[in-house]
Amino acid sequence: MWQLMDGPFGAKIIDAVRGSNIRFRNKVMLGVGISMVAALLSGLNAMVNVRRVEASVNFSAMSASPLLIGVFSLSESYQKLQGIFDPVVKNCASLEDASRYLEQSQKSQYVKLVELHRFAGKAKASTELARYQFAGDKIFQTRRGLLDVCRASNQTKSSIDSAETSLHSSANLIVVEATMNIVMLEARLRKQHTGMTIVQGEADRAIALDRQTRETWDYLRDFYRLKILVTDLLTVGSLLHNTSSMFELERLRKAYWTKILAIEKNVAGLKRYFDAGSRQKEFEKLTFLTEETKRMSQTAPESLFNSQEQLFNNEMQKQSLVTRLQREQGQFFVALTNIMDVAQRVNRNAQLKTESDANIANWQIAIGVIIGAVLALLIGLFLKRAVTTPLEMLSDNISDVGLAKRGEANAVDADLLKRRDEIGDLANQFARTFAALSKARQELQEESRAAVALQRDRLHGAIENMPQGLYMLDRDGKIIIANRRLYELYNIDQGSELLGMQVADFIVLCRLRSAGIRRTVSEEALPDLTKKGVGYHTSQRVVELDDGRMMTMTVMQLPDGGHVVTHEDITERQTASAQIAHMALHDSLTDLANRTLFRSQIARHAASEGSSETALLFLDLDRFKIVNDTLGHPVGDALLVQVAHRLRTALADNCYAARLGGDEFAILQTGADQPQGAATLAAELIQRISQPFDVDGHHIIIGTSIGIAIAPRDGMDGDELCKNADLALYCAKQDGKGQFSFFEADMDRKVRDWHEMEHDLREAIAAHQFELHYQPLVSLRDDSTVGFEALLRWHHPRRGLVPPAEFIPVAEEAGLIHEIGTWILETACAFATKWPEQISVAVNISPLQLGNGQLPFTVASALSKSGLDAARLVLEITEGVFLNDSDQTVTALNQIRALGVHFAMDDFGTGYSSLSYIRQFPFKKIKIDQSFVRGMLENPESLAIIRAVTNLCQDLGMIATAEGVETPAQAQALKLLGCGLAQGYYFGRPMPAAETFRLFRHDNRLVG
Repeated sequence: MWQLMDGPFGAKIIDAVRGSNIRFRNKVMLGVGISMVAALLSGLNAMVNVRRVEASVNFSAMSASPLLIGVFSLSESYQKLQGIFDPVVKNCASLEDASRYLEQSQKSQYVKLVELHRFAGKAKASTELARYQFAGDKIFQTRRGLLDVCRASNQTKSSIDSAETSLHSSANLIVVEATMNIVMLEARLRKQHTGMTIVQGEADRAIALDRQTRETWDYLRDFYRLKILVTDLLTVGSLLHNTSSMFELERLRKAYWTKILAIEKNVAGLKRYFDAGSRQKEFEKLTFLTEETKRMSQTAPESLFNSQEQLFNNEMQKQSLVTRLQREQGQFFVALTNIMDVAQRVNRNAQLKTESDANIANWQIAIGVIIGAVLALLIGLFLKRAVTTPLEMLSDNISDVGLAKRGEANAVDADLLKRRDEIGDLANQFARTFAALSKARQELQEESRAAVALQRDRLHGAIENMPQGLYMLDRDGKIIIANRRLYELYNIDQGSELLGMQVADFIVLCRLRSAGIRRTVSEEALPDLTKKGVGYHTSQRVVELDDGRMMTMTVMQLPDGGHVVTHEDITERQTASAQIAHMALHDSLTDLANRTLFRSQIARHAASEGSSETALLFLDLDRFKIVNDTLGHPVGDALLVQVAHRLRTALADNCYAARLGGDEFAILQTGADQPQGAATLAAELIQRISQPFDVDGHHIIIGTSIGIAIAPRDGMDGDELCKNADLALYCAKQDGKGQFSFFEADMDRKVRDWHEMEHDLREAIAAHQFELHYQPLVSLRDDSTVGFEALLRWHHPRRGLVPPAEFIPVAEEAGLIHEIGTWILETACAFATKWPEQISVAVNISPLQLGNGQLPFTVASALSKSGLDAARLVLEITEGVFLNDSDQTVTALNQIRALGVHFAMDDFGTGYSSLSYIRQFPFKKIKIDQSFVRGMLENPESLAIIRAVTNLCQDLGMIATAEGVETPAQAQALKLLGCGLAQGYYFGRPMPAAETFRLFRHDNRLVG
């Protein structure tokens, strides 16, 4: 083209333009047109760049930020669901409400996820969001599984209750059937005994029984055995509730299966009895009830044992699901962290892209302006060359416009703008073009500043709402960022300005606010973080502030030399840890030290050099088992708390108390003269604990026995001291309880003797080594024998005749008193039937026999087996029965009295508040203790007490009975005082059963 213009044709065109006014006007229009096209292209370029920046800003505002906000919203919804759902699963309650809430929550999250998928697609975060949704769906599925397991557990518990009710119903019907047949058989026996023949001259008055009588006794025994087995079966429910493992359940199942088989065998053995009476329907009914009992306890799918096994399986499944839920929650939070990181990264990329597009737009607009200016300059030069002198002014103004394009003020001359010819139009077009460019650039800058401000506000909001305090330091140690939580943690007024403050001045300010660092608890370096090849060095230390709070400070060094420091208040966390440590070393009931802490205290003191003598006291509460058995474990626990309180109030600063378990306590005494200090302390403790307790309206009296070991005399290490103190405690309990005993070298032998006697007692029960002797009870009115008191004797194969005072405490401590007491009752009642009908028999009852609530059944069984009239049986109880003020004890006594049995208060006057006991329960006899009788003729006080008791009995309609009468003078004095009955060596010593018959054939008074 340039070659064409340089040729003849180009020269003609140039000459034509120079020589014609019209050609000049066209050329001017051509130049103006070219300039307008250049300006239009520049404007379009600016608009394109503005739209590009707008798209970047919109992407950040409409995709990345909503995605981040939506993820936070989902996280809050999940945490709320977890707070509501976890207690429901733990207690398996309100399952339907929880299920509905779970479905609603999943639907709500699904709606939110649908919206978030749209944002995630734009932000290229669909993969991370899909992982987040997959983790959430698994958690919902696991929670539904937990609800199903809870429903199954509740249904299984209902099956257990139903099976237990059916079992009790069937068993009670069997007991009723057995009881009815027992009554019929006992009536048959009494009828058969009418023709009984007595063989004269035989000491045991043997009874001749025919074949029919023996069969009746066999049937009666079978029905009693059936009743006992079925009654024992009723306890399976309570035992199942206390099982804690599958092994215990299987062991219990085998034990009760044996009892079921025994019941079936017993019922099968009674078929001949029902066949003999043509009572097959009753036998079929009994067989059906037995099978129903077997089915509801063992064989049926919904039986007690099968349901309990299913309940254990449900609990194991529940634990498995909980473990899986915890694992899935960890995956959920990992997915949540990933999607949040992606959203934040997309947000940052959008901001960077906005800034990049803005810079590109600036450069392109600048280049367009430059190109336009150059083009206008060329056109101006061309017109100057082609136009005559009148147009020089326009050429100069165009040059001025070119200067204005480079950013100078007044881009177009005002005179040119006023012109109405082509040059004026061109000037106005330039003016409008540059105005549009200036406005577009200003709008672009304002939108960029708004986007940057939005991101800055979001960052500020995140920092201000952090649960930790935060400040950022520049390389010079000045604070450049500080959030609101930092002010709160260090008690700084919000009006105080921290920005620009040196960190040293900040430390001084904290001290002025009582929040300075008192001490550094720990300090450690954390693993360095690396991001995009840049290392961030981090350290952490735990400090204690002046106001007692604990604070964790995490310091991160930035690559530019600055630091970011976060502050977290961990006081509550530290307090909780201390509380857990306290609970691990202290008894949860009494808050005393437990065995572990107490043993460490003993070891620490024993290891200290130059320590003085130390006393170790072991305490065991007397009669505490009766409290638990009669009043229940809640009352027993409350009593232990009060005992611990009395121990604290009684101990000085040099004593350290602990509860070792059950009703056992221990005290370590240091810094006192021994053994006087331990003896004084033990006596005071016994006196304090023996005082009555008031627990939930119950008036309870207990005692304590104490064993003492002195270090280093009785041992150097803790194990040896504890063993010796325990031996001393055993000896104190053997000596009668309610006292203390120091360790002695031969105590080990005494304890071995105690355990040996316990072993011999068990063998004696199996080998029938016990025997009853009977001491006569005489009426002082006519010296006639009116009854006997049954006294237990033990013929030991090696020890000989063992006194009851030696073995009865061992039997009570070992829990054998119930079995021995049952044997005494049955034997005494059976033998009393051989005496004349007006002769009664008295049996002593231990307070422990009333503890398990079975004594009324034992007495009824003994009377039923022997056929003895209940009015001939007298049960002698001591005041110790009423020490715990138990409604259960009074109820049991009233049940026995309803049978027709009489009661006597034994050892009256030697215990506690006896008058209240007489008022509380109607006794037939009051037995005056022999300690008053023996000294009555020499001691006026004893005589006055006997007279007062005798008068009291006469006023209350009771019979006064004197024990320990040994001389005729004592008997005569008691008779004059109005005492009704007496017993003692003067009337007769305890004698074997066969010798009692001679009292009915000879003179009633027997001098032994």
